Amino acid sequence: MRKELASCAVRTAVPSVVLPPKVSPHRAPVAASPDTTQRIAPRGTRSMTSAPRRGGIPETAFPTGGGQDGTQNLPARAMKYVLGLAAAGYLCDKAANGFFLSTTSLHDGRGGFTSNARLDKAFTEAAAYRQRFHAAEPGERALQPRLPAFLKRCGNRQFVSMTDYRAATKVHLIERTDTPEARASLLKSLECLQGTLVKQECVDRYAPSSVPADFDLRNSALYGQKSKYALAGVSNTETGARGYTSRSITRPFVNRGLRHFKEDSERRGLSLRKSSESLQAQLAKEGALSGTAQFAAGQTLLNFRQVYASDEHWGHAENVIMKFLVEQGLLSQRQTERIDESLMFEDPSKSVFKRNTGVAGPLLHRLETRFKEFLLRDDPEGLEDIRPMALSKNMENLAIAHFKLNERGDGFEDCSGLGDSFTAANAVACINHARLMSGEPRLSMQDVEVLIACLNAVYDDASGSRHTLQEIARGCFAGAGYTIEDADAFFEGICREAAQEFYTGKQLAKAGLPGRPA
Repeated sequence: MRKELASCAVRTAVPSVVLPPKVSPHRAPVAASPDTTQRIAPRGTRSMTSAPRRGGIPETAFPTGGGQDGTQNLPARAMKYVLGLAAAGYLCDKAANGFFLSTTSLHDGRGGFTSNARLDKAFTEAAAYRQRFHAAEPGERALQPRLPAFLKRCGNRQFVSMTDYRAATKVHLIERTDTPEARASLLKSLECLQGTLVKQECVDRYAPSSVPADFDLRNSALYGQKSKYALAGVSNTETGARGYTSRSITRPFVNRGLRHFKEDSERRGLSLRKSSESLQAQLAKEGALSGTAQFAAGQTLLNFRQVYASDEHWGHAENVIMKFLVEQGLLSQRQTERIDESLMFEDPSKSVFKRNTGVAGPLLHRLETRFKEFLLRDDPEGLEDIRPMALSKNMENLAIAHFKLNERGDGFEDCSGLGDSFTAANAVACINHARLMSGEPRLSMQDVEVLIACLNAVYDDASGSRHTLQEIARGCFAGAGYTIEDADAFFEGICREAAQEFYTGKQLAKAGLPGRPA
């Protein structure tokens, strides 16, 4: 009995996690040594056999640091997630509201990507930089902006962003044209268009195929009516831009029918009489040609083109007036064809990224047309209403993205989706025709530059039916009998001068020289 109790005492002294060795019936049992115990202990229990602290409690029974659940790294992890979300939010905001190739923003309060808000803000800044530049000393103006050349990818590769280009060139062109000479040139062109300077001997000498009964077009019924250009330059509260409508990725479908267009034109549009009166009132206040006067002049020129080139007056702009000017040697047929080709017959072999005409805009327009034709298949009046707008090239080619690759493929240019401005070519051709009938010399290059500034003031819009500065320049120079190469040389010069004013003025502003802009 005593031997059995002693055997039990020896067995219970060994830790419970240690299995006793298998005892052969022919051998006496051997007690496990401490080394053997540690060697066969299960994983995870070795640390519990460490040297005990006072009181016999193992040292590792109280974990040090953050513990095995990783709670020590929780604040650092949370901070990483917060910073990642903030960076993603910043990038999304910059892409949606400050993309360097766009002049619009998603959060514009007008439905997205249509408002002029970014352009208006950039215009104010560009005017301040130009003022700073011209207030500086010649030595300060010679400072070269510290911008790497590879960053300048917009506007003839002179600007970092599209908003910089659009704002700087607009400010430069307005200020460059704000002179008494420009005012006199514009007034002469308008007087010739009105017919107050037309001479009967000139009409007899050139014998145009179409002649109005009354040379003074202010007496015509069309003078007080609203044409298809009645909404040109008129603010649109729905889009935040100007004109009839704007297409964007958030407003892809814009065909509301011909009836809606006519009603909107009558409600918001300007007649030629109204725009002319507004221009005359502005010119009476000043001795030069301010930006406000240029804007009113642009609206007047676009509306005058419709009245002057009506069948009951001097004839159709393209089929009669421009044909007559070609016969007189005042217009190049080839140059006007090149203007037309930029929209109607653009080279299909040209890269889609370099084309003036868009891809998404026309595709969405055709998709909308098919869908509405299906919905209105049992409504002949409804079909008749949407078809004129469906066939309109101006509606079909309303762009979503207003930029393209330049011809060299190493930069980006502004793009309207509507090609070089044939409207500008028509308007300027009408002025040259009116000058010829009035015994006045043809438009000089300086006269053409004045007309470009006036039309650019109206067409410089963030979205909608618009034209870029280069498109306007090409149309105006071609319509006046010059070449597209002349227009491109003018455009390149404007970009260089405007970029120097903008970036040097900005650098001077950062340096605090030579004083704060007004």
